[in-house]
Amino acid sequence: MSNLPSAAQTLSQVLCFALAGEAYGIPILKVREIQAEAIITRIPKSPPYMPGVINLRGAIVPILDLRQRFSLGDPPEGGRPVIIIVEVLSRTLGIRVDAVSDVVDLDGSAIKPPPELGGQAQLGREFIAGLATQPSAQGGESMLILLDLDRLLSDGELHSIEAAAP
Repeated sequence: MSNLPSAAQTLSQVLCFALAGEAYGIPILKVREIQAEAIITRIPKSPPYMPGVINLRGAIVPILDLRQRFSLGDPPEGGRPVIIIVEVLSRTLGIRVDAVSDVVDLDGSAIKPPPELGGQAQLGREFIAGLATQPSAQGGESMLILLDLDRLLSDGELHSIEAAAP
């Protein structure tokens, strides 16, 4: 028997955030910082899911709007979106979300693969790393959608974002 820990015994820390009323999570090790007051500068001819760029201490960082990327509609009136600065494939990128909630420890055994959707890979399954349940404030359980940031954008989309950024 091996002394190496199995995936079921490992814990991973996940930053949780809200998007269109659902809970999402990304690995905390991918997160650099959270920006609540960043000013986005629009870039002409950028893709619809890229509202622009921000200046982060002298570095120009492209922003990805997850509501647009996931076709979830416009944010609620009066909402204050937050930008999570992450590292994706050795690139710094900001992802705009509705709100950031907390950091949770997930047991590897609690993470389930995304469901099969009858071969409809275009429904976003390609960037869902898994699903996990966690206790909810109402006493039941809620679902947490875990994103694979490295698969959030195709290589072509990453190149178009880089080309749009000055």
